[in-house]
Amino acid sequence: MSEKIEAASKKTIVSGWHEGRKYFMADQEYTSVVAGKDDTQSEYVFGSGEIAPGGFIPDHYHKWEDQTFHILEGELEVKIGDKVFRAGPGASIQCPRGVSHCMKNVGQTTAKMISYIFPGDWAEEFMVETSRQNETGEIDFDLIEERFGVVYI
Repeated sequence: MSEKIEAASKKTIVSGWHEGRKYFMADQEYTSVVAGKDDTQSEYVFGSGEIAPGGFIPDHYHKWEDQTFHILEGELEVKIGDKVFRAGPGASIQCPRGVSHCMKNVGQTTAKMISYIFPGDWAEEFMVETSRQNETGEIDFDLIEERFGVVYI
């Protein structure tokens, strides 16, 4: 059971949409970190993301992390495990570690979402490395799995 702790140990952050570095995570899909592991004592990473029409998050799963998405704008086709469904503004999606997930923007406008990754130990480094690989075209899925526990299907 968790302790009752009254003093805040996390940083207070106020951020606009995509302030700071945007990470190129997949074709037409970008993510920004709002609150990183240093801000949250590695408990989670809080980010904002967008997927252009026709863009997608490739099918993958996290060995060591859970991920939650909240859709703010747009229409997505979402696959979590074996289930496929549509999600739009106001939808929340929980992806437990070990369960594959992917999303495709099937709408006519850019989809916007926020996400939380629990714990936050490797999330930012994963974004940096994935963005670097996508920008250079030097894709190394084995490195991504070994260092960050993310497996692409």
